[in-house]
Amino acid sequence: MTTTSRPENHGRPGSADIPDGIPTTRPASLDRLDALTGTWEMEATFAAGYFGPGSPSVTGRDGRTTFEWLDGGFFLTQRFVNEHPAAPSGIAVIGPATDRAGLAVPGAFTQHYYDSRGVARVYQMTLDGGVWKVWREAPGFWQRYTGVISGDGDTITGAWEASADGQEWKHDFGLTYARAS
Repeated sequence: MTTTSRPENHGRPGSADIPDGIPTTRPASLDRLDALTGTWEMEATFAAGYFGPGSPSVTGRDGRTTFEWLDGGFFLTQRFVNEHPAAPSGIAVIGPATDRAGLAVPGAFTQHYYDSRGVARVYQMTLDGGVWKVWREAPGFWQRYTGVISGDGDTITGAWEASADGQEWKHDFGLTYARAS
């Protein structure tokens, strides 16, 4: 399902001049991402032993993330900053997912992630029924996040899990978002 709005032409003379590969309509599924827009305080919770044998459990409230639509409304940017030295800051760009043939995958999104450690990853994502899921399937290091959006839309409570093989999953750390604005 798509809306009937057209993307901004940004100086191109007419709609007939839009080259192949540039969408003429915005997928309606992108509207689901509006639930994420705004600024959020982040709270990460790590179990005892996470930072090495004998280390205590840690809850850090030193992060902030902002979701904003890129001009045109086809991509949502996520900028995150963490004050804790062990946690990265970075940016992610979220847009409609496509299959290998370049066809849209209904209700799915792709997140391109880049952080201050020099890490670049591609995640798959859904946001449906108040449940936000982000995951990647990479040999040796699979990851997934599931967050539940509160009824008032002001809190996302979730956790990251990790797996070496995509079969056995272990809790990695809790990550909760609280809307700041």
